[in-house]
Parts: sequence; C-alpha cells; structure tokens
Amino acid sequence: MPASLSQVRLHADQDGHRYELTLTVDGDRLHIELRGNDADGQLLADFSTAEPIPAAHLPVLIQLLTGGQAALAGNRRTPTLQERRHTHSNSHRPWTPEDDQRLKDLAAAPGTTVRDLMQVFGRSRGAIRSRLERLGVEPGDDTGKS
Repeated sequence: MPASLSQVRLHADQDGHRYELTLTVDGDRLHIELRGNDADGQLLADFSTAEPIPAAHLPVLIQLLTGGQAALAGNRRTPTLQERRHTHSNSHRPWTPEDDQRLKDLAAAPGTTVRDLMQVFGRSRGAIRSRLERLGVEPGDDTGKS
C-alpha cells in the first residue's frame, strides 16, 4: 500500500447480518464502501461512492447519517443547512489553516471561553470543541450554553 494511502475496515453484526464498512483515504480523497450479508451469505447491501470525495467531508457525512437515522426514528427533525447557518454562520464550512491558527491563538488568550470562540468563528459549541481537540488545544472555560 503506498504511503499516502490508508484504509480502515469496520465490521458489525446484528440479528445474523454482517456489515463491513471500508474507508480508504488516498491523499485528501476518501472512498467509502459498505457491504452487508445475511447469515446465509445473501447480499443485503452493496454501496460504494462513485467517485472519491474530499476526506475532510467525512465528519459532515457522519453527522448527516446520524441525523437521518434520528429523523427516521422520529427522535427529532434534522435542521437544514440554512437553519444551521442561521444560528452558526459557518456551520459545515471547511476550516482553513488560517482559521486553525487564529483559533489556537484566541483559545490561548486568558479568559477566552468556548462561547467567545463560537461567536468569533460562527460555529457551534461542538464544532469549536472538536476542532480544538483535533488541534491538541485544551478549551478554556466552557460556561454559557448556546
């Protein structure tokens, strides 16, 4: 396997069905495959992305799948992107290297809260906290819900 190529295979069994999810990243491109079989080996699911997608989009895809599952289960209505951006103007937009540096700098400033960062970057609490974690930065005071 070339150095720039990495692959993860996940397996899950439920009610006699076996599913396998394969995520392959080549550089900045992601290819997704999903296969499922019943106990007799009968094919239940066979999905593959037609073209690789930007690897950076994986968190958004996971969020959409999770939201879709919750909506189908009747747990909640999934907000549209427009609704999310009404609350958080940069919702689901990619982070730039400049954003990352600014986030690290502001998070290091004494007294800066996650709520402050939410307002500056137009992003949700979860987006700020997960980006700080990805950057290896400890979030500051987490008071003030939004």
